[in-house]
Amino acid sequence: MTSIHVKIKNLREEKQFKQRQVAEYLGISQQAYSYYELDKREIPSRHVVNLAKLYHVSADYLLGIEPERAGSFDLNATFVQGVTLKDVMISLKRLNKSNKKEILKFLSYLSSTQPAAK
Repeated sequence: MTSIHVKIKNLREEKQFKQRQVAEYLGISQQAYSYYELDKREIPSRHVVNLAKLYHVSADYLLGIEPERAGSFDLNATFVQGVTLKDVMISLKRLNKSNKKEILKFLSYLSSTQPAAK
């Protein structure tokens, strides 16, 4: 289970926010916020709620009660064999338009050949 301090750092980096920006949103100093990410200070519940709103995730996800982000993806989570979803997205972005279309066709084909989930 990923700790809250790791999750908030990953979410901040996904959104390409600086610690200073998140700290200002929370109404605290950048140093105080950095202590949250470094797990040197416990995060007050009001900040957990505000961070959940900022990142459009549930407080339960941040606290580790829910393992997955509802309606969203954790780009830093392992996708398959140690490769993250972020790695997959970066690779897809590098493809030319023609190859992107081919990938979509192939994904559609693979999806259609899978047995239905039970």
